[in-house]
Amino acid sequence: MKISKEVKVGFVSIVAIAILVWGYNYLKGTNLFNSNKTVYTEYPFIGGLAKSSPVIVNGFQVGLVSDVYFKEDQSGNLMVELVITDRDLKIPSNSVANLISLDLLSSKGIGLTLGDSNVELVDGDTIKSHFEKSMLDDVSEQLLPMKQKAEKLMISLDSTIIVSKTTLENLNKLFDEQNQRNLKLSLISLKTTLEKFQTFADNANATMNTLKPTVKKYGDLADSLKQVDIKTTLEKANKTFEEITAVMQKMNNGEGTMGQLMTNDSLYKNLESVTRDLDKLLIDMEANPKRYVHFSIFGRKDKRD
Repeated sequence: MKISKEVKVGFVSIVAIAILVWGYNYLKGTNLFNSNKTVYTEYPFIGGLAKSSPVIVNGFQVGLVSDVYFKEDQSGNLMVELVITDRDLKIPSNSVANLISLDLLSSKGIGLTLGDSNVELVDGDTIKSHFEKSMLDDVSEQLLPMKQKAEKLMISLDSTIIVSKTTLENLNKLFDEQNQRNLKLSLISLKTTLEKFQTFADNANATMNTLKPTVKKYGDLADSLKQVDIKTTLEKANKTFEEITAVMQKMNNGEGTMGQLMTNDSLYKNLESVTRDLDKLLIDMEANPKRYVHFSIFGRKDKRD
């Protein structure tokens, strides 16, 4: 029996399509020649979970995620279809499907926590779900306020940059050709003023150099004054003033000769009288010296001729 070419081509095409389907499912982790079990679970949020994400029990892959779609009740929850490829695994009905992080890149997977029920899940059953936050999710939540503040800061920086740009444009308009000439003239005048000030500073420096010897002399004088015991000198002067004050007090009280002269009128009058008599005697001795030739100061008189 001769087989036509058309039959051969059709047969090869069917085999190729079958191999393609089997290979595609095999790459996804589904073995079409094994009796797989399909179960479902529900999550409000799946993060980085996608089709072909692994289903793991105690770190060992027992299946994969075959489909993800929204629940029909319009709640926004997501239904996840799990294909269990391990035929020897028995999943109790009270097991839990945990949405877990597989690495630091937030890749997600399903981690099954097996229960202790004697009733086994069958194909098409729904398994209880649990959402487990990853470390990066917690860090992201903690960094969210900082992110918001950073965004506000960026907005403020943008506003500041816009204002600065506007200010620079206004400055460019302000410094037109005429203003630039005026500014140049002002700078020239300022330079001249600074040069004059430099000359004045040089002259002042020369004057200070001239005054340095005089200042040094005054400094030496100040050092000499520091070496003088001014306190002792003042104490001695104060003591002298106190003694003079005491003497003056005694004189005011009539003590001593000077005090008697200052306070006793009779002594003054007697001295004045004695002074007048002595004055008269001296005048008479000058006028009549012969009368006193034989006068003895010891009270003895010689016989006259």
